[in-house]
Amino acid sequence: MELKMPATQRDQLLALGSVVAIVAIGIYFYYVWVPNGKIFAEKQMRIDTLSAHNNLARIEVARGTASKFKDEAAQYGGLLQAMRTLVPVANEVPKLINQLSTAARTAGLELGGINAPTIISGDVFDTYNYRLTTTGSYHNLAQFLTNVGSLSRIMAPMNVALTPSAPKPSQRQIPGQQLLDMGFDVQTYVAKSSARAP
Repeated sequence: MELKMPATQRDQLLALGSVVAIVAIGIYFYYVWVPNGKIFAEKQMRIDTLSAHNNLARIEVARGTASKFKDEAAQYGGLLQAMRTLVPVANEVPKLINQLSTAARTAGLELGGINAPTIISGDVFDTYNYRLTTTGSYHNLAQFLTNVGSLSRIMAPMNVALTPSAPKPSQRQIPGQQLLDMGFDVQTYVAKSSARAP
C-alpha cells in the first residue's frame, strides 16, 4: 500500500500534529510513566510489607502477647541504662583518673605518670587511651589491675609491659621480691553528649 502525502496545507498540519502528538506520547511514556511506575511499584511493595507486619502485630495482640512485648521493652530499657552507667560522659573523665589513683593506692602503689589521652572519635562514643606507669611487686601490680577492672565504668588495661625495676633509694626493698616497672594503656569509652538520651 502506498502512502500519499496530504495535498492540502490543512491536511499536512493535521498529519504533522499527529506525528508530534505520537512523539510526545512516546517521550512521556519513556521518561515519565516508566520511572514513576517503578517508584510506584516500590512504594506499593513497601505498603504491602507494612500491612503484613501490622496484621501480624494485630494477631499477636489478639493472642495476648502485648504484655510480653512490654516486658521485653522494659528489659531492653534496663540493659540500655546499664550501658549508660558503664560508659561515662566527657565531664566524668577526671573522676575516672581519680578512681585510677585510688585503685593504685589501694594496692599499695603510686602512679608514676599519666600521659595525655589519645582520642579516637566515633559515631556514638569516643575512645580515650591513657598511658600510665607504676612500680611495685608482681602481686601489688596484679591487685591494681584487678581494682581497675572492678571500677564502675569500663576501664580496660591493655598493652601491659613489665620490666625489672632498678633499685631506688626512696623505695623500700622487700627481701625475696623483685620490683617491676609496669607500663600500660587504659582504654575507656566516652559517650558523645548528642548520642545520649535525656
